[in-house]
Amino acid sequence: MLRIIVHGGAGDIKSEEVPIRVDVCKKACSAGFSALKSGKSSIDAVVEAVKVLEDHPLFNAGRGSYLNEEGNVEMDAGIMDGSTLNMGAVSAVTCVKSPVELARFVMGKSEHNFLTGKGAEAFAKEIGMQFEPLQYFLTERTVKLYRKTQFGDTVGAVALDEAGKIAVAVSTGGVPFKHVGRVGDSPLIGSGFYANDSFGAVATGIGEDIMRLVLSVRIGFYLERMDLDKAVTQAIKDLDVINGKAGLIALDKMGNISFHYNTKGMLYAYMREDLRECVGGI
Repeated sequence: MLRIIVHGGAGDIKSEEVPIRVDVCKKACSAGFSALKSGKSSIDAVVEAVKVLEDHPLFNAGRGSYLNEEGNVEMDAGIMDGSTLNMGAVSAVTCVKSPVELARFVMGKSEHNFLTGKGAEAFAKEIGMQFEPLQYFLTERTVKLYRKTQFGDTVGAVALDEAGKIAVAVSTGGVPFKHVGRVGDSPLIGSGFYANDSFGAVATGIGEDIMRLVLSVRIGFYLERMDLDKAVTQAIKDLDVINGKAGLIALDKMGNISFHYNTKGMLYAYMREDLRECVGGI
């Protein structure tokens, strides 16, 4: 049983950007599903999917990351293998081309779970990761958005492979004009991402709200007495207590796929074996 779902952020998304952003989400979904079909693991699949979104300038991750108060990028990412509960995360990295790949290497090649800032970048250099100059990240879109209020363009993926293993990955540039050193929900286990042998989930939206409710792992609180879709719906409903705004994508070990949000929209795409092509929308 092969499954994957990706998201390209939640929030007030410009209507003129919707078609191309949905199309890129579907391409990311297709890249991840192709990895699954070729026999690769769910970890491989979520990394391949997220890298497509990191490389595109319309998404707030990797190349399209929002700029902080000093006009620089500080990127966060996380990844988790639900079958082992191994995880890796990075925060406040500035010039690494693919933060999600770095998070994977933290999980697989470091004795630690989480590296930040200069330490994360030093580790990236040690293992030979690709770096890019600041100009690579200064896209027309991010420069225009500088100092404007935007949120929710985090990208992420959840996949189920043939062995029944679930994995999740997330990557983000944070919020525009954020304070130097601000870390949102994305690299925080339980908040921005979570996976075990029963389900996997990734959140997107206002990071401070997501952290307060540990939104991704919150789904597990409800799964014992309701199905996945109802559990995801309830987790989003719980945001009402704090007037929070966010979205979730999730899947479980039975292959059920779910996504819900209380923002104006959330870009998504998913794929199963019974579909001829990825389904995407907002």
